Amino acid sequence: MANSKQPFHLCQQNFWANNDNPIWLASSVHFFRNVEKYKFPGKLDEERRKQLLTILSKEISTCPHLSEPTEYKAEEMSGLEKEYLVEHFLSSESFHQAHTGEAFIIDKPGTFLAALNIRDHIHMEWLDTSGDLENSWNHLVKIESKLGKAVNYSYSPKFGFLTADPYQCGSALQVNAYLQLSGLIHTDKVNDILTKLIDESLSVTGLQGSPTEIIGDVVNIQNQYTLGLTEENVISAIRNVATKLMVEEHAARSHLKHDLNSSMKDKISRAYGILIHSYQIEAVESLNAISLLKLGADVGMLSGMSQRQFNELFFNCRRAHLLCQYSDKISQEEIPHKRAEFIHKSLKDLKLNF
Repeated sequence: MANSKQPFHLCQQNFWANNDNPIWLASSVHFFRNVEKYKFPGKLDEERRKQLLTILSKEISTCPHLSEPTEYKAEEMSGLEKEYLVEHFLSSESFHQAHTGEAFIIDKPGTFLAALNIRDHIHMEWLDTSGDLENSWNHLVKIESKLGKAVNYSYSPKFGFLTADPYQCGSALQVNAYLQLSGLIHTDKVNDILTKLIDESLSVTGLQGSPTEIIGDVVNIQNQYTLGLTEENVISAIRNVATKLMVEEHAARSHLKHDLNSSMKDKISRAYGILIHSYQIEAVESLNAISLLKLGADVGMLSGMSQRQFNELFFNCRRAHLLCQYSDKISQEEIPHKRAEFIHKSLKDLKLNF
């Protein structure tokens, strides 16, 4: 296993460049586990944290189901690297406060993350852009089973796996599906559809985990409960709702293709103008406008860029991803201008079809 003094390898690749999904952008499956006879990380002294970290890192780093896992000790990571980690894995948690006795293990493709001693002893995540929830779950099961031969997980016959957050006990499984519902959102149909499809077992948030702020038209469907449900129940529920939402979104886009009214044309052309001509632009405004251009391309109003190129731009214009593309140090004040330059270059072949 490589050590944490090597360059942060996620910055050296372009994970989102091969994602050509128009609607289901990504999914993530999470396992939360703790080791028995150790207090939860919030109550664990530094010596025991280091001891546990050594055990867990050794076992995960030798897992045959992972491709070249690399360990990054939290205290040796820069703020930018921690921010990149949050962006890359679409995390609603911040890792900025991670310190001594805490670490991250990431595989070479950037699909697997183990966050160690942060909130729970072990938080494993598998990130996927194909919508294959079952495959992601199977990957984590193999890793968890291998690790479980070396450590005993904290488990209660009544409450299942024990976690720092009581609401995550039981299966301790969290599943997220990230859908870009631009057609439903901009035709004001999304709330009615979500009300019809979402029951109390599921929740809806935005890209950054907020239930009230939807950024870039991305809606995250995730399970609310882990206790009393099997892993299969959770995965099936998320897949069922995500599939139905995709059907509704395809229908909304199909309707727009045949009846693109002046209001939608104005929204898309304004987004085009903002992105093409802005001297500086913030991340949220960028994501919202790029999502509209992506919709415009899908309904025939724009040409010159593929869905894959739009997805790559969408994810790479976020702050940490953007900064990692520049070898020179960029001040906070320069970031909005650099983002605008990056967007201009990415959209150079895009054309309005009217």
